[in-house]
Amino acid sequence: MHTGEADLNIQARGHGNPLVWAHGLMSSIATEDALGWFGWDRLPGTVRLVRYDARGHGQSGAVHGAAAFRWQNLGADMLAVGDAAGASRFIAGGMSMGCASAIHAAVQAPERIAGLVLAMPPMIWEHRAAQREMYQRIANRGVEADGRALARLMSRDLARTLPRWLTDTSPGIAASLATGVRAIDRRIIPDLFHGAAMSDLPPRPALDALAHIPALILAWRGDSTHPLASALELHRLLPRSTLHVAASHEEFLQFPLRIGAFAASLGMPDL
Repeated sequence: MHTGEADLNIQARGHGNPLVWAHGLMSSIATEDALGWFGWDRLPGTVRLVRYDARGHGQSGAVHGAAAFRWQNLGADMLAVGDAAGASRFIAGGMSMGCASAIHAAVQAPERIAGLVLAMPPMIWEHRAAQREMYQRIANRGVEADGRALARLMSRDLARTLPRWLTDTSPGIAASLATGVRAIDRRIIPDLFHGAAMSDLPPRPALDALAHIPALILAWRGDSTHPLASALELHRLLPRSTLHVAASHEEFLQFPLRIGAFAASLGMPDL
């Protein structure tokens, strides 16, 4: 199933409440499958899972220009994926960049969003400036390095930002992350990171339109790129949200159960 200007690769399975899920920057459906973090094979039968490779990632088509990768465009892509999957209303979810995509989709069309699953929110608003220098460095490296070396370097750097308690218990993380990096056309990597540097969530007042939407916020401790402060602030701004914070591998393993229970619990009689 494909849709949109970027010819997005979409996979859908199951029946019931549709959950449209977006991965993080430099990741893909294949990367998430390799990591196994979200236990998609254990979702209850009352949830229809719709996943897609973001523009320029995985098996989706490439687009050019940094502006094409701004988060508001990724939010519009999520709505287009919902259309392609025949979901007039759906649960919008994602990790990191995918979390931002879900929020932008919800702000653009709140009437279409039955719930939000916001996993590992990235740096946002006044704290986001700290990301820009790092993204500039990565963009420059994307021009200079050969493809194989780039995958090795970037996957190593991505793994270093993760919580220590996670990497200590999952030694294959860097290799799994490399599957997403290798799938990306090296020529668009500068655009990807410049687009991310240009991006942020909608202003805080725009989230007032989401006050009626149930939300599940999932965060972890020990990740400077996805700080707990972002999750706490979203929890404060979304009155119907529930926050769960993992500080250990055992607590993180509960995330798939929480996602499944949340998605299955939402009444969506008009679907």
